[in-house]
Amino acid sequence: MKSEFSLDCKTEVLDNFRFSKRDCCNASFLEGYFFRENLTENLHKIRQKQDVFKAGKVIKKLLSRYDIYSYVIEKEPEGKEPYSKLYITEDESLSRLVTLQTEFPKCEQCIRHFLKGIFVADGVVYNPEREYHLEFSYKEETLADTLLSILAYHGFNFSKITRRKSFVVYTKNSETIEDFLATVGAQNNCLLLMSSKVVKDINLKNNRVKNRQSANTAKTIKAGEKVNRAIIKLIDTGLLYELPDELQDLAQLKLENPTRSLAELAQMCPEKTTKSAVNRRLHKLCKIAQIEE
Repeated sequence: MKSEFSLDCKTEVLDNFRFSKRDCCNASFLEGYFFRENLTENLHKIRQKQDVFKAGKVIKKLLSRYDIYSYVIEKEPEGKEPYSKLYITEDESLSRLVTLQTEFPKCEQCIRHFLKGIFVADGVVYNPEREYHLEFSYKEETLADTLLSILAYHGFNFSKITRRKSFVVYTKNSETIEDFLATVGAQNNCLLLMSSKVVKDINLKNNRVKNRQSANTAKTIKAGEKVNRAIIKLIDTGLLYELPDELQDLAQLKLENPTRSLAELAQMCPEKTTKSAVNRRLHKLCKIAQIEE
């Protein structure tokens, strides 16, 4: 089943789609839409399933403008997504669809309409909250290679892989997906993808901060336990009371305030001192205790 985000993107493209005043752009849209049919004179029948319910009617209406007869069968299976199937069976209509692709000279806007058609028919874009992924899958490698070349020529960086018995043209680059969706007319869903990426980045940064804080806390706790063990050992052996007053005072403060930070211990010392000085003294206590081990 196609992702809900993918269906939303295609629906938005169709909602924003308007038949062009330029025949070449309309022909390009149909060329993209029927790309997987590999339109040639050898066509005998087209039966194309539409995962977007309204697509069949839109395509049928556009085909009728060029005297291409088609019919649509709509189905709403219980518990499943509704879908429609578009059929072109008449030889004359099939021939007309084939010749339509070369009848009009292409303009600069034709590529946008071609990409709209191919996306509505064959595109699958994953929910950006899960991952960034846009793909087109074909049984014939020549179709995949042709699409890969077209996309590359127009600045879209896609790759190709083999999956089972299909050839998949895909990208996992979020910026490429954003550009593609904006190009084909799914601007709102493009903005949703961008917003999702911002949220992901924020969550990732927050997780990194939390992990860093957790690591620092664990490190501080471990260091504190080491100091406390050293002080207790010095007390048990009687060595603590032979040390300078500044070390004895700090040892007493540390035992009474095991979770206090270095800066807080520095403020609590009888004599004014610094965080680095407290750190050096604690290290010295540990060193003395270790020497006696």
